[in-house]
Amino acid sequence: METKAIHVFKNPNFSLVFFGVLVSNVAHIFFNFAISLYVLDVASKAFGVANAALIQAAYLAVAGIILVILMPFGGSLADKLNKVRTMYITDYIRGLTILGVALLIFTVEDPIILIITLFLMNVVLSVNSAFFGPAASSLLRFIVSDEELQPAASYLHGSQNLQSILGVILGGILYVTLGIFWIFVMNGVAYIISAITEMFIKYKRETQSSNLTFKDVLHDIKDGVVYIRKEKAIFAVLLMALSLNFFVSPFFSNGMPYFIKFGLSSETSYLFSQWLRPENWLSVMSVTFSIAAMTMSLLLSKHKTKERYGKQMKRSIVSASLFLTISALFMIGYYTRLLDVSVVLIGVSLMQLGIGFSVVLFNVPFSIVIQRKVDRAQLGKVNAVTGVLSQALIPFASLIAGVLISQISPIALYVFTIVGMSMVAIVYYFNKTSDQI
Repeated sequence: METKAIHVFKNPNFSLVFFGVLVSNVAHIFFNFAISLYVLDVASKAFGVANAALIQAAYLAVAGIILVILMPFGGSLADKLNKVRTMYITDYIRGLTILGVALLIFTVEDPIILIITLFLMNVVLSVNSAFFGPAASSLLRFIVSDEELQPAASYLHGSQNLQSILGVILGGILYVTLGIFWIFVMNGVAYIISAITEMFIKYKRETQSSNLTFKDVLHDIKDGVVYIRKEKAIFAVLLMALSLNFFVSPFFSNGMPYFIKFGLSSETSYLFSQWLRPENWLSVMSVTFSIAAMTMSLLLSKHKTKERYGKQMKRSIVSASLFLTISALFMIGYYTRLLDVSVVLIGVSLMQLGIGFSVVLFNVPFSIVIQRKVDRAQLGKVNAVTGVLSQALIPFASLIAGVLISQISPIALYVFTIVGMSMVAIVYYFNKTSDQI
């Protein structure tokens, strides 16, 4: 299996996808790392610290709602249009948009204008992501052979975690040293570089009708939903993911940036404070997750494809929930002043290792199941539907998290995460249908 894993890089189309995505995603990750802190910073100047969490929650919700609405259309178009052309056009648009906003950040200081600009940029980036995502995720099956599928999927997942390591390290360093302007510039340039490499990808495109109507797109979306609904095991897993993401995603998207910006930053002393700024500690936590996830991805790339993955996926969700529960308890300990901030930093960082291992043990098998079971001509729409079904509630979760943090307490967010996540994990573990996947 190791020989096959190495052999997949001799496929020029896979190499172009792998290294093109590597460049743009590293920049995208340190951009996302920095933008969460930057939105909190600008929002606190424009509307006060008390409302900053709500503004950040609204920013996250806008992106999520757009993706939920448009991704099914992106999936339908991915099956009918040239996937590669969709990828590089959307990358060019995102790159130029970010460079344009960078120029505005360099010349404008009014926080209200900056917030409005960031929200408009968020809309443009989210619209393009809705079309890029299904095209990119469904392309793999067209450029690798059946024997290359498992190593290719594992290497792409491993690459995502390498990207996270590089991205968050750079994000923490660059945000502190160079500032947000240069992060925007580098991310915009990276998208353009990625678009150029994507233009050289070749794949055998299945002929589609040239007359594409809005009615056809709606029909495709319906077909994707019907297809997934008939696959009872996959549908059960997606319902679990939908519920789990609702309770878990705010921990990372809302809770941790708020802790770094208004918790850790207010401490006079913390672990390695002479070397690490608060933003660097957010990098450390993300890097530990990514190292574990990348290690597990590399291990899985050497394994043969299994007939069933249901029980393995259940164990991974239970273990991830356990590690995340402990992380949330550490955060509650911090806000109740029962635990020293340095103990919290160590504890949460260590828990990220377990979460990283567990998440990949779920994601890689599920990706393989989808690639293997779904007809190639329907991969785009099915991937889009699975993406929407698993993430549809995240925008509302972000808004709820913003209200909990700003109107009650950060502790309320972590209690919300623990209770909801535990209920979902228990129901999923005892669900028999999902064993068949």
